[in-house]
Amino acid sequence: ECGTCQVCCVALTIDKPDIQKMPGSACRHSLKGGCGIYENRPHVCRVFFCGWQKLAAIPADWRPDQSGILVIGESNHQPQFQPVALNLFLTGNPLKTVRRPDFLDFVLRNVRNTALYLMLPGGKAMKPARLQLNPLLLEAALRTRSDVKAVLETSLKTHQALPPEPYVMETSGADVST
Repeated sequence: ECGTCQVCCVALTIDKPDIQKMPGSACRHSLKGGCGIYENRPHVCRVFFCGWQKLAAIPADWRPDQSGILVIGESNHQPQFQPVALNLFLTGNPLKTVRRPDFLDFVLRNVRNTALYLMLPGGKAMKPARLQLNPLLLEAALRTRSDVKAVLETSLKTHQALPPEPYVMETSGADVST
């Protein structure tokens, strides 16, 4: 159960004909402790489940509001990897997160067989940064946790230094961004 977690209600972008929400903006229906229109929420919200809820490989203590990690599964079409790719959206303190032993171990366990992407929030109405980890980490993953940590820290610094790119909605008419 989501409990009081509402990270997806803020971090994610929704750009569908029936509802739009800019990245980094809270949904106006998001209330303390839950969704104000939960019983009548849009289809896109009904069918979304974060990896913490849906994927057995995600540690039980990675609930997004407590861990700062929102895992988003998506279809993968790269034949060398499993059919589900994982976006590791770092919504908390990214540098602290990539230094966590459990995060490093998760990446080490999965980098060889799962397409992994590191995502960083871009800020309100800005596109998140997204970087595939596998090409950067495959060689490092064969060595040590500290090698992987060094590659992740360097990647974070590089991506945090890039100028944010505004997100432009493709659809309009039902923007619920606050």
